[in-house]
Amino acid sequence: MKSISKSLSGLAIIVALTSTSFAAESKYTTKDLNDEAVLALSWVQNSAEFKALSYQAFNLAKLRWDMDKAGGKRAIVVDVDETIVDNSPFNAGLIGKHYGYNDNLWKEWAEARSATALPGAVEFLNYVVETGGDVFYVTNRKSMPEKQMDLKAATMENLTALGFPQIDDKHMMLRTDTSKKQPRRDSVTEMGYRTVLLMGDNLADFDVAFDGDTMSARAKAVEDNKGSFGDKFIMLPNPIYGAWEGAVYGGGKWYKNTSEQRSKLRIDTLRKFNFSK
Repeated sequence: MKSISKSLSGLAIIVALTSTSFAAESKYTTKDLNDEAVLALSWVQNSAEFKALSYQAFNLAKLRWDMDKAGGKRAIVVDVDETIVDNSPFNAGLIGKHYGYNDNLWKEWAEARSATALPGAVEFLNYVVETGGDVFYVTNRKSMPEKQMDLKAATMENLTALGFPQIDDKHMMLRTDTSKKQPRRDSVTEMGYRTVLLMGDNLADFDVAFDGDTMSARAKAVEDNKGSFGDKFIMLPNPIYGAWEGAVYGGGKWYKNTSEQRSKLRIDTLRKFNFSK
């Protein structure tokens, strides 16, 4: 009996250890969530379609700029990241890693000055300046030296090296407090400029009307303002990240969701076809 008892005890220990090991291996991690971005990143970096959409956006912007005959001090307001420069190598660098985005990692990337220009961006913005306009760069890259997070110099040097115009203190509007961009957009108007076009990869780059953080609120705002897209608002594609992702997670304090919860919400919010088998 003692022999049988010892054998059963040993078996129980093996089963317990195996179960614990399986549970640990099956736990969904940040690495798993990072790896889900592979296809979107491949599309941005490798597809000709992404390049075509970028050229299309800046070609359309040029048409709209040339059509504007209202006069006065004219300006273009553009976002920076994923609107005029490509940061996808930063996100690709997270593939296979057990950590996600944080300010220190973003600072390391920004200070490397490795962002590249999106197709058509440099040419269009230089054209705006050559034809008498001004370009204002309204970005949520932080200029907060009090928090050891000042990306202004690195960002300006990166953009200058790429050939973008008017990279100076007047035209560069980084985030110094709130992430809301309307006060900075308003400051362009207060300087006497008329904003002809706004360009961005995120709806909040255009107007406060798009500040809703749920999928339904954002969809309604687009429907209510559909006549402005391709007219005053020029949208660039960004399938990698953005406010759209937070909306998929329910908005609010979506960042408190675990990696597993985020992955589940990505799947649960999809419209699916029910196959017969």
